[in-house]
Amino acid sequence: MYGTGTARRQEGAKAEATKRKRDAGPDILKPQIQALEAMDEALDFDNTAQLRTKGQEAWRSNLATMYRQCPVCNKKKGRCHFPTQLHLNPPCLECKHARKPSGIEYNGTALKVTNGKTPIRLLGIRYNMWLDSTAQRDGITELACFLRKNRDLSIQNSLRLIECTLAPLLAFLGLVIIWPEKEFKRLTAAFVRCNKEAWQMSPNTSTALFTFPKDRGGLQIKMPRAIICSATWGHLTRCCQFDDETRQLAEITYKDALEKHGCLDMEDLQFEAEFLTWDQAGQNSFTFACHLTSTIGIRVNWDPFNPDWIASAANADLAQVMINTQHPIHIQLKNEQKWATVVEAQEESKLVKMRAENGDTFMMKTEGQDTTTGYPTLREAITIFSHSSPTIAANRAKSHIWHR
Repeated sequence: MYGTGTARRQEGAKAEATKRKRDAGPDILKPQIQALEAMDEALDFDNTAQLRTKGQEAWRSNLATMYRQCPVCNKKKGRCHFPTQLHLNPPCLECKHARKPSGIEYNGTALKVTNGKTPIRLLGIRYNMWLDSTAQRDGITELACFLRKNRDLSIQNSLRLIECTLAPLLAFLGLVIIWPEKEFKRLTAAFVRCNKEAWQMSPNTSTALFTFPKDRGGLQIKMPRAIICSATWGHLTRCCQFDDETRQLAEITYKDALEKHGCLDMEDLQFEAEFLTWDQAGQNSFTFACHLTSTIGIRVNWDPFNPDWIASAANADLAQVMINTQHPIHIQLKNEQKWATVVEAQEESKLVKMRAENGDTFMMKTEGQDTTTGYPTLREAITIFSHSSPTIAANRAKSHIWHR
């Protein structure tokens, strides 16, 4: 009994001492506890700051590799091409510093002005004042997406849609937009993609299926290079058709092309243009046309400034020859067709008096454009008739002008 009571008293004393120490502990160890807490806070702050610094560095490195799209030129560029100030969607530095006209008014009303790289629509062509073709290529891509989503269209209707939209569009804008070679390759890829969607083929289908001739199992579609080639040669033909300032500028351009490449005629120029790059050939209209025919594999035999052509003759000489030959000219006006001959020239050969088969007389201009009567000029009437008949007064006129 004695031992048990002593043990109980010792345990009670220890518990009481422990309680006293616990109660007095905060006051005795308060400085040490505060130091440890401050050390923990300092360590936590260093770790947080280090993590924050690493996160900022990672964010900066990721931002440096990211590309942003400019809202003006619609091109994706690196972070260095954009201003540093915070903005929701700022334009790139090139578009920001591009010249933007201001203060333009018409009848007291301020006109809306746009940045030079903003895509606009003019004469059915989507491009900007810098002749950037990105918007035009995107339009062709939209057509491919339309054909892919509308699978209910038959193959014949899809091909008809491409024939009525892409080919005329390329032929119309090929002379306005100067296509860089890189952009033209993308344009060709978009054009082929439209044909794949029209035929309801997979995008992974080989392009050779469309470029191979029909006798070798290909579809032989008309590619953008061939379309622009035809449009370019047609444009040059129209420029050299009449005796005006356009023909004079075309002749200067043609002579510059021959002198630069050491050629004698168009045939030599086509041979030399085959070895030029796209950018080198694009510096001259005639050189570019010859480069297109050479890369396609065809040759054009044409002497645009031959002295025996009708366009090379002066208006006065052409009128005098038609008076001497008295060969009838076919004239059409308001669905009325008639034959007439040149009787006399008036006002220094600027006007000619015509006599129809029934005896009626009327006046026609030899130059300019007649906006009052609607009659074509004498040169236009001869040129148009020369394209429809091989034996015409124009051929006789040429011989009379240069061999009389």
